[in-house]
Amino acid sequence: MNPAKKNIVLLTDCIADLQGGAEKQIYELARGLDKSAYEVHVASLDCTGQAPREIIESTGSRLHIFRVVRIYGLSGIIQGLRFYKFLKGNRIDVIVTYHFSSDMWGTFWGHLAGVKMIFSNRRDMGFWRNGLHIAAYKLMNHWVNKVVVVSASIRDMVIQEEGFAAERIEIIYNGVELPEKPKESPQESRVKFGLKENDTVIMHVANLKPVKGHKYLLEAFAGIIAQHPHSKLVLIGRDELNGQLQRRAQELNISDKVLFLGKRDDAQSLLAMADICVLPSLSEGMSNAILEYMAAQKPVVVTRVGGNPELVVDGHNGFLVDKENSQQLKNTLLALIDDRQKRLEMGRAGYQMAQKEFSMRAMLSKYGYLFSGIKVLHLISSGGLFGAERVVLNLAAKSDGVVSFVGALNNRHNSHLEIIDEAKGMGLHTVVFDSRGQFDLACVSAVKKFIIDQKIDIVHTHNYKSDIIGFLATRFTTVQWMATNHLWHGTDPKMRFYEHIDAFVLKFARKVIGVSAAIKEDMVRRQLKEDHLGVIDNGICIEKFEGNAQAAELRSSWGIAHKDCAVLIAGRLAVEKGHEIFLNAAAEVVKSVPDVKFVIVGDGPLRDKLEQQTVDLGLSSHVIFTGIRKDMPAVYSACNIMVNASYAEGLPMTILEAMSSRLAIIATDVGAVGEVIKAEENGILLKPGDAHQLALAVIRLARDPQERQRMAGKAYEDVCARFSDLSMARKYKQVYREVLFQ
Repeated sequence: MNPAKKNIVLLTDCIADLQGGAEKQIYELARGLDKSAYEVHVASLDCTGQAPREIIESTGSRLHIFRVVRIYGLSGIIQGLRFYKFLKGNRIDVIVTYHFSSDMWGTFWGHLAGVKMIFSNRRDMGFWRNGLHIAAYKLMNHWVNKVVVVSASIRDMVIQEEGFAAERIEIIYNGVELPEKPKESPQESRVKFGLKENDTVIMHVANLKPVKGHKYLLEAFAGIIAQHPHSKLVLIGRDELNGQLQRRAQELNISDKVLFLGKRDDAQSLLAMADICVLPSLSEGMSNAILEYMAAQKPVVVTRVGGNPELVVDGHNGFLVDKENSQQLKNTLLALIDDRQKRLEMGRAGYQMAQKEFSMRAMLSKYGYLFSGIKVLHLISSGGLFGAERVVLNLAAKSDGVVSFVGALNNRHNSHLEIIDEAKGMGLHTVVFDSRGQFDLACVSAVKKFIIDQKIDIVHTHNYKSDIIGFLATRFTTVQWMATNHLWHGTDPKMRFYEHIDAFVLKFARKVIGVSAAIKEDMVRRQLKEDHLGVIDNGICIEKFEGNAQAAELRSSWGIAHKDCAVLIAGRLAVEKGHEIFLNAAAEVVKSVPDVKFVIVGDGPLRDKLEQQTVDLGLSSHVIFTGIRKDMPAVYSACNIMVNASYAEGLPMTILEAMSSRLAIIATDVGAVGEVIKAEENGILLKPGDAHQLALAVIRLARDPQERQRMAGKAYEDVCARFSDLSMARKYKQVYREVLFQ
């Protein structure tokens, strides 16, 4: 048993039919949960039926059957004792219950076994509930951490009927997989079922039972046939009414226009042959059928009940009608039958909604947040939007299953909140802590209050000032503190003094991650315990840098001609970044390669000095100072060569970004650069501080486009293989679990 994994039980009354709403979502959840993070058990109270063990266990989960006839009877007690032993023996951390019997029985025995997290589902509007059911829920709710609902309407019902606190209710919409290409074309399917090419096909996918409103659909369809004799109604679902609907179709004289296909395992693929999809239910929670209609790009007509209005925006991706209103249903369907263009537009709109808001990935991510219980505050004292800041943003954005807050220390004497602006644009949670001077006890107090109020589990700090603040704020709390060391590069006595303090403080961190093996070795030399250290490579969103349409426009705005070779250096304008060496090399390059421009991206304390150096060297017509840029993908695409001239580095994000942008790279062999850039394979490595050698390398690549292309291609292959943001996030999530659970 892996102590870093959480052990989860998904408990339902019966797992017999994977086509059913809850059972299908259980299957998808069991299949989709990250097995490196979770040990998943699926449990059923009485049967497996058409969902045999091999299907469930093919998801990497384990299936357990507890044959309970009555949860309040003898079998409930006997199987409950067995379930109690199972929970204890497998050290179950989380139980998720579905349906009434599981909600009651699972919650009782889970509470008795001391399971830390119990989540109870409400998946419909409770059309079957009576006063006894509601009273039972009110009793068991005392032992439930959260109630999971699949729509806002169900949330409101739980608040009103059960008196459950709104803040303890989690809305997680059902997820839908976007369909694969069907094995048969819509035309082939139509032929198989006797449908003609010019037939307008209306389809309803739901088991045949009163709550699904088939009666009203048949009555509406009888009126449609009078005006559109080429219309056909296709009903897919298990017949639970013993032929009652078939007899009603005969009474309405529409039997030859209605196809009862029964229960089908290929229902989703058959949607391709429909023109309009319908769901005239009398009550709904969050309909899987509607989601599948949307994923199949079909316009939908549904009743205004339960969660339906949260899926169907009236007039946008479908129409809403009143329940039990055959006349309104008929008129709405007729309007769509007469307007093919409207049907296509609504189908596309529904697909886009499903893709954006109701994807399986979104559902799994929200369950990950629920199960993980991990909240992380990333804290950084920022000087701009540079390498460490990019790491924080990429990590927060890609850590599915972790609730991340991007926190910045607002240094009043030198305010830089670019990371907060960027994080807000990415839709991330943000927080700013005002700080006066290097060590502000009021700032420590504000951070401590935030982590307590927000129930933060881990404070993850990213440079020396935030390390000290994080250390002090987490003292005498249950909150864990860990840090990432992006680089110690003290170039003056003041910075070296702060780094000595940082090295001492980091000894108290639960875990310290270096972004390279060299940084880890440096920490070991400074007497940090090796078993508290780790190495995780920086990661970037590679696809973000794969070409940019604005590159040509950007070159033009900078006065860079098509024939010019553009050489880029990006980073904070500070001594350790080697810009003075870069300019000295530039002066030598222009003597041999006049068609060259040097692009300096960034800002910092050396800006005025470097601009004066440019004038003194006669480079004003060759050098462009851009300041800080928010469009780095376009900047990289606009250039031909990337230079890193630093005296000290950790693992520079600019180098990884340039590799993703397929740029040829010249870099100094410092820090972890040599672990990424392999000399003469994917770039050129130089000793720091040598302007002449840098000039020769630039001249060589400026004159040889084929060599640039070869190195850039290999660099792109290497960054894809090792430095993706998803890979980085997965490794940090594992560290978070170790910090909390080991």
